Amino acid sequence: MYDLIIKNGTVIDGSGTKEKFMADIAVHNGVIVKVGALGTAEAKKTVDAKGLYVSPGFIDVLSHSDTNLTLFTAPGQESLISQGVTTIIGGNCGYSLAPLISGNVIDAEQRWTDPTQINIDWLRMSEFLAKLEEKKLAVNFGTLTGYNTLIKGILKGDYRQPSRQENEIAAFLLDQSLEEGSGGMSVGFAYLYQDKNFADHLEDLFATAKKQNKIITVHLKDESDRFLDSLHAALALAREFDAPLHISHLKVVGKQFWHNFQKAIRAIEEASASGVSVTFDIFPYASSALALYLLLPAWVKVGGPDMIMKRLKNSFERVQVVKDLKEQAIDYDKITIASRAPDSVFVGKTIAEIAKGFGTNGEEAIIQLLLGSNLKVIAFAHVLDEGNIQMGVAHPLSIIGSSGAGYSMPPSAQRGDLPHPRSFGTFPRFLKKYVAEKDLLSWEQAIAKITGAPARLFGIANRGVLKEGNSADIVVFDPRTIADAATFQNPYQYSKGVEAVFVNGAVAYEKKSFTNAFSGKVLRFL
Repeated sequence: MYDLIIKNGTVIDGSGTKEKFMADIAVHNGVIVKVGALGTAEAKKTVDAKGLYVSPGFIDVLSHSDTNLTLFTAPGQESLISQGVTTIIGGNCGYSLAPLISGNVIDAEQRWTDPTQINIDWLRMSEFLAKLEEKKLAVNFGTLTGYNTLIKGILKGDYRQPSRQENEIAAFLLDQSLEEGSGGMSVGFAYLYQDKNFADHLEDLFATAKKQNKIITVHLKDESDRFLDSLHAALALAREFDAPLHISHLKVVGKQFWHNFQKAIRAIEEASASGVSVTFDIFPYASSALALYLLLPAWVKVGGPDMIMKRLKNSFERVQVVKDLKEQAIDYDKITIASRAPDSVFVGKTIAEIAKGFGTNGEEAIIQLLLGSNLKVIAFAHVLDEGNIQMGVAHPLSIIGSSGAGYSMPPSAQRGDLPHPRSFGTFPRFLKKYVAEKDLLSWEQAIAKITGAPARLFGIANRGVLKEGNSADIVVFDPRTIADAATFQNPYQYSKGVEAVFVNGAVAYEKKSFTNAFSGKVLRFL
C-alpha cells in the first residue's frame, strides 16, 4: 500500500520539455515511486485531482525568511505554503545567517527586523544548519553564503574597502561554508562600499565558488540612473572569472530609466550567447520594497550608516542631499512607508502625505524619516514598469523569485507593519496574470520557471520535477481559480486556487487548512 495517491490529475512535471498529461502519482516514504496509471492501487490517503493541475512544489530562490527571521518567528510559513511553495533558498542579497565571524555580526547587518527576537547560538554554516534541523520546518530550506555578512565580520563593522588579504580570508570562509552545505555565494553590491578597483579583490571568492561549481547571485549596485553600468560590471565579473552568475530581482526603478530594461535584456542575451552563464529572477509586481536610505545619492552612502547619519545631520551637507534628491525627480505619491518607521502613524502613508503633514517637501520628509528610524525605515516604491515586468517574466533566461518572506497570519491588532504582498501572492499572481490571463507563457513553461529551472540552476537535488525517485513536493491547484489576494493596503490575505500542498509526501495544506505537518528538510548542497 502506498502512503499517498494523487489520481486523475493533469500533470505538469516541471521539466519544461514535456507537455502536460493525465496521470496518477504514488508516494511512499516521502518519495515519488510511480507516475502513470495506477488503476485500483490503494493508499493510506487518496486525493482526487480531477479537473486540477498537479505540479512540483514551487521553489522560491529569492527568499528573505531567514534574514527577516520569520523562519523562526513564523515557523509555519503559511503565506508561502498557501501559494504552493515547498522549498526556499535564503542567504540572498549578500546577507546570510551563517557563517558569522562573531555572534554580534548579525546585529550590524539586520536592516529588516530586530535580531534580539532570536538566540544566535551558532557561528559556522554547519552549526547553523544543524540548529535548523533541531527545529521543525514547514518548508525545505537551503541557503547561500552572504559575502556582505563575511566581509562585515572581517572588517569588524568598518565601512571601507577590504584589502586583498581580507578578501582572501573571506574566500577561505566561503570555501569552508560551501563545504559544509551552502549552495553558493550572494553579493549585495547595493549595500557595499566600492571603488573602481573593487572587482579586483573578488577574484578569490569567484574562483572559490567556481571551483565548487556553486552559483553566484548578485544584487546590483544601482537599479536606477546607473543601472546599466551596474549590470555590465556584474557581467564583466562573470566573464572574467568564468563563473555562473544569477541576477536577483532584475528591475529598473524610476520612469525616466525604464527604457534601459530592454538594453539590459540585450546585454544579458549577448553575454549568454558569448558563453557566459547568466540568468536572472524577477517578481511579478510593478512595485518594490526597499530600504528608504537607498534613495540617497551615492556620495551620502559612502562610509556606512554612521557617516550617512552624520551627513544628514550636517546642515551644509543636508542642503546638498536635498538638491541631489530633487534632481532624481522622485514621485513621492508613489513611495509608501511600509515598516520600521519612527512611528506607526506613518505606516501606509506616502512620502507626499507625510511631507504635507510635516509642512515641508518630500526630500526633507525622507531625511526626517531616516533620522528618526536610524535608517531602518522600509518603503514600497510603486516605480516599476509593467511592460518591463512582462518582458522579464516571459524571457527564457528568467525564473520567478518573490524577494519576500514567509509569514503567519497575525491577529488584526498586531498588524502594524505592512509586508509586501509578494510574500503572500507571488506565485499565484504569476500564474494567473501572465499565464491564464495574458498568455505570455504556456503552463508548461511557467511551471518550469518556478520548479525545474530553479532546481537546476541552484543545484537543488531530487526536487523540481515530478518523476520517480524525486522527493514528493507536490502542489495540486485549479488553473481556473488560482489567484493572489494580498494587496498593498491589506497584504495579510492568503492566495486562492491552491487545493493541496505536500512537502516530502506529508500534507501541509489542504482545503484551505494548514496541517502543521512541519515536514520540511534542511538542504545541504554537498
